[in-house]
Amino acid sequence: MSELSNEPMVPDSGPEMSMVETWIAAFTKPNEGTFAQIVAQPGASATKAFLWVFVASLLTSFASLISQAVSFGQGLGGLEQFLPPEIARELPVDVIPSFGFGTVICGAPVGAVFAVLFFAISVALVQWVAKLFGGTGSFEKLAYAFSAILVPYSVITAVLALVGIIPIIGILTGLLSFGLSIYMLVLEVLAVKAVNGLDTGRAVGAVLLPVLVIFLVICCCAMIVGLAMGSVLGGVFESINQSLGVY
Repeated sequence: MSELSNEPMVPDSGPEMSMVETWIAAFTKPNEGTFAQIVAQPGASATKAFLWVFVASLLTSFASLISQAVSFGQGLGGLEQFLPPEIARELPVDVIPSFGFGTVICGAPVGAVFAVLFFAISVALVQWVAKLFGGTGSFEKLAYAFSAILVPYSVITAVLALVGIIPIIGILTGLLSFGLSIYMLVLEVLAVKAVNGLDTGRAVGAVLLPVLVIFLVICCCAMIVGLAMGSVLGGVFESINQSLGVY
């Protein structure tokens, strides 16, 4: 496909890919033709994309919980040696992790729903920017392509989170996770190119501009909250100083 073309890439005819084949192709065959073939499948729909994102979110939630529970237990084990025996015996080593598992079982589905909502908003923003740049694709096709990327990414990051429990390997898994995040952005750019028929520069802009806007909004909100908290804390400290002055 020409870099200056604004027509989506026409995929080669071929048999319909299964669910697993779609995920593997999206993550291991980084080219426009792959994503053009993926979104041309008869079953490519936003409903299926949302279902995949929901399942991927549940997977990462459970993996994160297990790694955090183990890390918490290791932290308590290391803390016991610095505490008096009577206090160490009272540490809720079994209660806290079990409470965490109960929390994730109840809260993970709710979190997955919000993950789907955030995913839909993110895809809508990317597709909107792509349209501004002359893209000719659709929200449904882009959502399907992005979800096909997200599922294998979530599986790999979940495995890395579990392996990262080992202290020495944790640093390596952190670096691998960062590299995977960059690779995921590359795949998303290729998906935008295939779905919308954009050149590389415009596809990169369509992917990164919404991220930049969201980042700026979060920074502004954090600054506002920080200023508000600073004002409140300042008033509290002033009241304490006045009270100390009185007494």
